[in-house]
Amino acid sequence: MKKLFLMIALTLGVTAMNAQDCKTKNGTPVLPEAGEFSIGIDAVPVLNYFGNLFTEAGNTAAVGYQQANTITGTYMKTANLAYRGKLRIGLNNSSVDSVDTQSTNITVGGGIMKYRGKGRLQGYYGAEAGVNTSSGSVSVSGTETKAPSTLGFYGRGFIGAQYFVAPKVSIGTEYGWGPAFNKTDDNSSFSLDVDNMGGAIYLSLFF
Repeated sequence: MKKLFLMIALTLGVTAMNAQDCKTKNGTPVLPEAGEFSIGIDAVPVLNYFGNLFTEAGNTAAVGYQQANTITGTYMKTANLAYRGKLRIGLNNSSVDSVDTQSTNITVGGGIMKYRGKGRLQGYYGAEAGVNTSSGSVSVSGTETKAPSTLGFYGRGFIGAQYFVAPKVSIGTEYGWGPAFNKTDDNSSFSLDVDNMGGAIYLSLFF
């Protein structure tokens, strides 16, 4: 954890920007502009990677997406308003000897977020909702057994902050709260809780 905070401080310290007009010394805009897109990834492996450049430790983990196996991104409608989207279409088929396995996982979500702030530090808030479904089956020597099918819905309000460490590149964190409902065959569950209590850190790239 100490190394993580050290790398965040180092990253912020080596970034040269003009916070008054949000441009670099070369005049490049730092903040995202209307019409731009972004993709988000987990920032911790990135920070660990650069941190390990200064040590003999390993742990150079590969970069992962914000949400496992799900594409996440935003579209800047204006400089202060963005639309968020999440999509996963997972189709898996495998055959080993006489065992055939098939699974399908689909997630679709969307939301809206509003930015406010001055300079490189931008706070934001918003809401999103989504649906996910999964199913599968296993066939052994021609005899098929279906796995339970799951259908889920979620909604959440969220609040977070991003710090732009370079033009169109930000590090941020986010907390949300909301309901989730899941139904698996004849069983169902409902929850209403806070998420990201682990304080995950995200890296967003705008283009």
